[in-house]
Amino acid sequence: MLFTFLKGIAYGLVLAMLIGPVFFALIRTSIDKGFRSGAYLAAGIALSDAFVLFLMYFGVSQFASHPTFQTGLGLVGGGMMIGFGLMPFIKSRLQKRFSPAEAAEVEHIINTPPGIRFVLEGMLLNMLNPFVYIFWIGTVGTLSVIIHRHYTDYDAFIFFLGTIATVFATDLAKVYVANQITNYLTAQVLARIDKFAGIGLGAFGVRLLFFALYGK
Repeated sequence: MLFTFLKGIAYGLVLAMLIGPVFFALIRTSIDKGFRSGAYLAAGIALSDAFVLFLMYFGVSQFASHPTFQTGLGLVGGGMMIGFGLMPFIKSRLQKRFSPAEAAEVEHIINTPPGIRFVLEGMLLNMLNPFVYIFWIGTVGTLSVIIHRHYTDYDAFIFFLGTIATVFATDLAKVYVANQITNYLTAQVLARIDKFAGIGLGAFGVRLLFFALYGK
C-alpha cells in the first residue's frame, strides 16, 4: 500500500510540473486576492480532478472521449479562460474610472462569499478543459503499467489519493510563493505579473478554441 501511495506522489509531482492554465490562474488569483483565495481555487481544482477521475474510472471515458463532447468543452472552456485572462486588463481600466471607495464597494459585492466563488471558479476552470479528461482517460487506461498488472480498486484509490493530494499540496505551495512575493515587489511590477498571467491564461483559451474548432 505504501509503495502504491509513493507511486501516486511521484506521478503527482510530474503532473504538478506541467505549466497549464491552472498555473496562471493560481498565480493571478494569489497576487490579486491573497493566499486564502488562491487556496480556495486550488481546492476547487483538486475537487474537479477527483470528480473527473471518478467518472473516467467508472466507465464514462467513452462518452468523455467523444469528439462532440470535447468540442463543446473546448468552446466553453476556451471562452472562459480568455475571459479570465482579460480580467487584469479590465480591472486596470476600471481602477482608472472609479474612485477607491467605489472600487472597494464593487470588490465587496463581487467577492461575496469569496470561498464558494473561488472553489467554483477552480472547478469550472478545470472541468471545462477537455485536456483534463484526455489526461485522466490515459492515466486510467495505463494503471496496469503504472501500479502493477493485477491491481485492485483499493490500489487504484491509494494511487490516485497520492496523486491528487500531491497536486493540491504543490498548488498550495505555488499560491504561497506567489503571495509572498507581493510583499517585496512594487505595485507596478505586480500589475505586470498579473497581466502576464492573464496573457498566459488567455493563450491557453485560444489554444482550446483552436482544439475545439480544428481538433488539434
